[in-house]
Amino acid sequence: MKLKKIIAAIAASAVAISTMAISAFADTTYHAYLGVQTNPSWIYRNAWNDATYGKDVDGWDYSKLAKDGAAADIGGTFTDVEFSTDGTYKVSLTGADLSSEELFSLLFISTDVPVDSGVKFTDVKVIIDGNTKYTFDEGYIPEDTGDYIQIQARNIWNDDLGKEEGLFGYTMPTDSVEMEFTVSGLGGAAASSDAGTEDAGTTTETTAPTTGNVPAAVMASVMVVAGTAAVASRKRK
Repeated sequence: MKLKKIIAAIAASAVAISTMAISAFADTTYHAYLGVQTNPSWIYRNAWNDATYGKDVDGWDYSKLAKDGAAADIGGTFTDVEFSTDGTYKVSLTGADLSSEELFSLLFISTDVPVDSGVKFTDVKVIIDGNTKYTFDEGYIPEDTGDYIQIQARNIWNDDLGKEEGLFGYTMPTDSVEMEFTVSGLGGAAASSDAGTEDAGTTTETTAPTTGNVPAAVMASVMVVAGTAAVASRKRK
């Protein structure tokens, strides 16, 4: 009976350790933002960490499209996303008529995920006015992305992305442009959420996950505890 109690206690400890490890692993919350730049009017939203027009620049409203260093005379709502687990997510600009522009000079996802994090971005979709125009099996991350991962779909100065011609055909949106992506390497499983952010003019949107992986560290802790139980059992015999 004593051995059974010991093994039961060890098993309970394994579950507790696993739960704690998963919780700690999921404590890091990342963010993604849609970035755009149009041509020829140069309507834009830069990367979140841009020194002049970024999210944390005093006096700058990152929630709106910009032009010539000020808010652009055009509507539109950006939907940003936060995530701490593997899953499929989407960022978007809706309610913005950009049909008078000729093309996207830049179209990208700006994230605060460090480049050395090991996080992967796959199945990256470009969706314009509700229609998927192109899917990247692996998100294209330029070499000069900086400290944080940026996934580009359009860049007229980049050879890999086809410069001005680009890799896919499209017409400029009359209402919406979205980019959907799948994250892996964080572990866990994301839950669906439509909760809003505190930033004015933005919302946070999370879609149901397509994958869910238990971190290797968690599995290792369970295996160690299970191994201890096996040793105790053999000694008892």
